[in-house]
Amino acid sequence: MNWYPRLYLSKTAEAKKEKLIQKIESGKTPVNTYLLTLAPGERNQLEILPVWDLRFRFNRQQLPLIVGIGCGKAEAFELVRRITEDVYRETGGAGLKKYFEAGMEKEL
Repeated sequence: MNWYPRLYLSKTAEAKKEKLIQKIESGKTPVNTYLLTLAPGERNQLEILPVWDLRFRFNRQQLPLIVGIGCGKAEAFELVRRITEDVYRETGGAGLKKYFEAGMEKEL
């Protein structure tokens, strides 16, 4: 799976980060867990996916970059807000996709 090195986590997800990642990596689908990924195409920047959706929509090798984990929809939406604020604060813009792609290049 393709995890962003400085993964964003909601409050609830942070408390059980290792357990959630381990379950997701092994193909299990933790209840009420959502992943924030880079959206395909040029039109959107982030996508919120229920973790069980991975089984149907993606081959494990085609997974987009996972930038965050939220426990519940409300926490996932809050993470999007937090990410947007962080990116704006650091770059002066809202180019989330470019920000994460550049971050991955730095890590390599």
